[in-house]
Amino acid sequence: MRYFFKNNKLFSRLVGINLLSKVGDRLFYTAMLTIAASLKDASLAVMVVSASETLPILISLFLGPIADKQEQKLRQLVSSSLFRVLMYLGIAFIFRYPPTVMLIFLAAFFNLLSDVSGNYSTALFSPFTKTLVKPENMQEAQGLVSLGTQLVTILSTFIGASLLLVFSESSLAATNAIVFLIVAIFYWMIHPQLKMYESNMTISKEKNAFRVVKENFKSFLTDHVFFINLVQLAMLNGFFGGLTPLFALFIKENCELATLSKPLKISILSGIITFFMIIGNGLANKIFKKQSIFIINILADLAILLVGLGFVMNSIWIIWGGNAFLAFLLGIVSPRFSADVVNRYPVERIGGIVTSVNSLLVLAPPVTSLIFPTLSTINIHLAYIGLLAYAVLLILFSMFIYKKKS
Repeated sequence: MRYFFKNNKLFSRLVGINLLSKVGDRLFYTAMLTIAASLKDASLAVMVVSASETLPILISLFLGPIADKQEQKLRQLVSSSLFRVLMYLGIAFIFRYPPTVMLIFLAAFFNLLSDVSGNYSTALFSPFTKTLVKPENMQEAQGLVSLGTQLVTILSTFIGASLLLVFSESSLAATNAIVFLIVAIFYWMIHPQLKMYESNMTISKEKNAFRVVKENFKSFLTDHVFFINLVQLAMLNGFFGGLTPLFALFIKENCELATLSKPLKISILSGIITFFMIIGNGLANKIFKKQSIFIINILADLAILLVGLGFVMNSIWIIWGGNAFLAFLLGIVSPRFSADVVNRYPVERIGGIVTSVNSLLVLAPPVTSLIFPTLSTINIHLAYIGLLAYAVLLILFSMFIYKKKS
């Protein structure tokens, strides 16, 4: 890691700025959910806040091709960050008044626009990764980004929740605006060092964003190995979408570790997933080097099967252990897959490709977060069996696609 930092200083600085931007992405999320949950129509308000976090990822399908056409990408990164400053100043103003459902709707809309702008920034940022990092170092670069993102997500959520004990929601939103202002200043400061790289980038000439999105999806379907890996990872992400609500129902009936509170058990599950994913990120270049992404994903499918057995056998230890193994494998495979994406496609298309891939990877979690809790309303054990069935179907589906495409 030290060798990589030494030989990729400019990229490392750029990643640092991008990670600071991600602090702003998560800093206020806990506050939004807390306010929404305190209202009379809490279910509606929470749904609106959650939608404001999910919809931008789908909208970003069309932002990638737009970003690929921009010649002044760094100026656009500065402008995008300044736009997010304005959005959070607007949210800060809104929360100076007593919260209502209508104010939550308005704040969620500003949050949605901010996140759309953030995803646009990701598309603008992506070509610099391909330009600044050599292909043989790309996996290590993506491991650095993945590791940093995991840590930043945890820390920013924790910091946001902690600051709520001291500051008002309005003050926290204003603090978030300051974070994005600092990001804009840093992007402007690094601009002279990246000007040469930016001027040498190939720019996409395609004007029709819908046509570009169509071509991106077509390229995924015709690239058999890539398509299999993408489907596997999307469905693995889907498992995590249904895991937490199902685990919350599980611990209501489970008697193990009775001295621990239910929120603490959920926090431990989240901590285990994050911790072992970080370990996997750190060891991505050292283990399973000769194993394909497909094989590692199959092992991850088996880990889901183990978690499902933990639910059926009423064992919190098996659930935690299965999730630790699954998170470890995902920590290994995620940077490898991301590196493959960046190395596989030309720089003039990389923004659109990255946003398309990210959108596909988050399609499954909202579906599974609805399916498993719905099954539990019929019978909790039916939901557990549904989780086992999901794991088996994942394995069979992956094998079917592999044989069909090979």
